[in-house]
Amino acid sequence: MGCSATSDPSLPGSHADKHNDRNGAPAGRAFLKTAGSASAPPSIDCGGVPPPDTIRKRALHSRTKTLILLVFVSSLAAFAGSRLADSLLGADFPDFYCAARMLAEGHGHQLYDAEVQRQYQARYAGRVGTLYIHPPFEAVLYLSVAWLPLRPAYLLWSFLNLAVLAAGVRRLANEGLLPWDWRIALATSLTFVPLLLCLVQGQDSLLLLLLVVLAFATLQRGRSFSAGCWLGLGLFKFQLVLPLLLVLVLTQRRSARSALAKGFSLVALALGGLSAAISGWSVFTVYPKFLAHLRTQSFAGITPQAMANFRGLTSFLFHRDQSLWAVAAVSILSAAALIKTLTGWKHVRLAPYLSLDLSPVEPVEFDVAFANTVLFALLVSYHLNPHDLSLLLLPMVLLLRDTARTTLTNSSRRLIIALSAVLFLPPLHLLALRAHAYALVSLPLIALFAVSTFWGAEKRRETGSALLS
Repeated sequence: MGCSATSDPSLPGSHADKHNDRNGAPAGRAFLKTAGSASAPPSIDCGGVPPPDTIRKRALHSRTKTLILLVFVSSLAAFAGSRLADSLLGADFPDFYCAARMLAEGHGHQLYDAEVQRQYQARYAGRVGTLYIHPPFEAVLYLSVAWLPLRPAYLLWSFLNLAVLAAGVRRLANEGLLPWDWRIALATSLTFVPLLLCLVQGQDSLLLLLLVVLAFATLQRGRSFSAGCWLGLGLFKFQLVLPLLLVLVLTQRRSARSALAKGFSLVALALGGLSAAISGWSVFTVYPKFLAHLRTQSFAGITPQAMANFRGLTSFLFHRDQSLWAVAAVSILSAAALIKTLTGWKHVRLAPYLSLDLSPVEPVEFDVAFANTVLFALLVSYHLNPHDLSLLLLPMVLLLRDTARTTLTNSSRRLIIALSAVLFLPPLHLLALRAHAYALVSLPLIALFAVSTFWGAEKRRETGSALLS
C-alpha cells in the first residue's frame, strides 16, 4: 500500500475545495490564501489506494471497452462508407481530393482556375461537382489520402475524421465536461445529424471542432498563446474563426489579449507562407477574386437558404440575401449579438481578481461566455453549411453541464435542456433538409443564444448578491 499527498478539504484553496477550478488551474480562480497568507500544507493520506491487481483489472476493463467501441464504430463506418463510396456524386470529398491531386501533380498555381478544377474532377472523380473554395493550405491535409484511388481515399478520410472526433470527445471528458464515459459520449454524438453529414460529405468541420475544444481548454488555463495557435490552425474556416477571435481579443485582459493575438498571428503567417509556396504570391489577390465571383460559377455550392444563421434566415424571409432589407437585418442582428456576447465576458475578466480575496468564482461563467461566443460565431458567419453545425457540440455540452451546477430557476433550465434537445435530436434537421428550409434551424439556435445570454446575466446577478452578502 502506497502513500499519496492530499490537501485538507477544509481549507480553501486546496484541491478538494469544491469551488476550485475543475482543472486545478492556477489562473486566479483556484488560488486562495489561508489565514496569515500561508498556503495550506499537504497532508499524507496512506488510505484508499487500490491494490495493483485492482488497478490492472480496471485498466484491462477500460481497454476492452475502448476496443469494443472502436470495432463497433469502425464496422459501422466501413459499412456506411462502402455503401456511400459507390456513389460519391453528392459528396464534397471529391472536391478536396481533386484539389490535393492538383497539388501532388504540381498544379497548385492553378488551384482557383475553375476550368482546371473541373478537368481534374472529371478525370479522378468521374463527375463535375462543387468547386474547391477553401484556402490553399488545407489541400495539404488531403494529400494524406490523395495517393489512393478515390473510394479507398474516402474510406481512409472517414476513419481519420472519426479519430479526430474521438480525440475531441476524449478531451471534453478530460476537462470534466461530460457526465458519462467518453466512449458512450462518442457513440451518442454519432446521432447528431450535422456531425453525420460531415462524415458522409468527407468534410473538415470535425477538425475545427477539435481545434476550438483545444482553444477552450488552453484559454481557461490562462495559456492564451496556445489558444491563439489552435484558433489560427482553424483558418481553413476563417468565416467562423475570425468572429470567435474578435470576441476573445476584445474581452481578455491585456496580457492575455497580446498572447492570444501573437499565437494566432504566428500561425496565420505560417499558413500564409505555405499558401504562397503552393499557389504563388498572387494567391492573395486571386483567391479573394475567386470567392467574390463564386456565385457566377455553376455548382458554386453557395445556398443561403441552407445556412442556419442570420444570413440564411433573412434570405429565407426576404427571398434574397443581398437586398437592402436583408443586409440591414443581418447587420442589426449581428451588432446586437456582438453586444450581448461582449457583455457576457465583462464580469468573467474580473473573476481572477475577485477570487484572490473573496469567494472563489466557479468556472460556470467562463463556460457560458465561451459557449455564447461559439454560438455568436455560428450566427454571424457569412457562410455556413449544415455540417458546420458540428461545432454546436461544444456550447451544448458546456451549457447542459452547467445547468446542473447552478441554482437557476426551473424555467431557465428547462429552456436550455429543451432547446439543446431540439437541436441535437435528428427530427429537426431531417425535416428541414427534406423541406429545403434548413435556414429555419437558426430559430432554435437564436433562441438558445438568447436564453444562454440571459442565463449568464442571471448568474452574474446571483454571484454579485452572494459577494455582497
